[in-house]
Amino acid sequence: MTISLIPVLQVVAVGLLYGVFDLLRKRLTGALRPAPMLVWLALAQVPLFAWMLWRNEAVVIEDAYWGPGLISIALNIVANIAFIKALEIAALGVTIPLLSLTPVFATILSIRVLGELPSIGQMVGILLAVVGAFALNFDPGEGATPRAVWRCLVREKGSLLMIGVALCWSITPAFDKLAVASSGVYTHGLLLNAGVGVGALAWLVLSGGVRTLKPSQSIAVPIVLSAVVGFVALILLLDAYTELWVGLVETVRRAVNSVVALAFGAWLFGERIRAMQVLAIVLMSAGVALIFL
Repeated sequence: MTISLIPVLQVVAVGLLYGVFDLLRKRLTGALRPAPMLVWLALAQVPLFAWMLWRNEAVVIEDAYWGPGLISIALNIVANIAFIKALEIAALGVTIPLLSLTPVFATILSIRVLGELPSIGQMVGILLAVVGAFALNFDPGEGATPRAVWRCLVREKGSLLMIGVALCWSITPAFDKLAVASSGVYTHGLLLNAGVGVGALAWLVLSGGVRTLKPSQSIAVPIVLSAVVGFVALILLLDAYTELWVGLVETVRRAVNSVVALAFGAWLFGERIRAMQVLAIVLMSAGVALIFL
């Protein structure tokens, strides 16, 4: 597979934008519970996608869209609620890097569903990036046994929750790519956010939590800003899926996202950066470089 520079830069931008998006969502966790936040952020993006659709893209939804589209919507409802909950209870620099698990599962699934088979060098690059993500959570003082590594992974209360999120989001990229091929970037973006927002709203109604939807005026601007950043990031991500293999996109964007989370965690939340985490960044960088050689 020949890889041009523009899609690569696009995926790096996606990683940076999702890093900002994660930070904004973490800031909102003190004012909104996970499900209400998901409702607001998803539904706020619907008019933005509708506007882009009206300006740029004819609405064409093929029958082949509904299977992968509905799977992506359902998994995103579960994953987003769990993701916001994990951000609420755990450190940003430890939990976000766990999402770098997604490239392995996404690559395996894309081989089966999309027929996208990376080269040996690219597979090694993906492996290095994932090992680097694990190293972000590893404390050498606890030993190098499997049991010690497991303790490092579950040290934070939100870590296991974030591993579940990673599993969900390792499945969605392949189905998002199929959905975009049967509808278009803006159409799928609109339906995805509408489905996630309505699904989360229905869950709130059924669980009796609809009263938690009311946000304070002080967070109206952060909600709008978060929605705009998420909107731009999702457009670039869905478009990148049409240009590059899913496994490669997920590896690069998660590696960039992990570094951004680590930096924001240290800068804004006082989270300590260890020498092992610096080595982890080097490993992830080497992995990304191998992917594009």
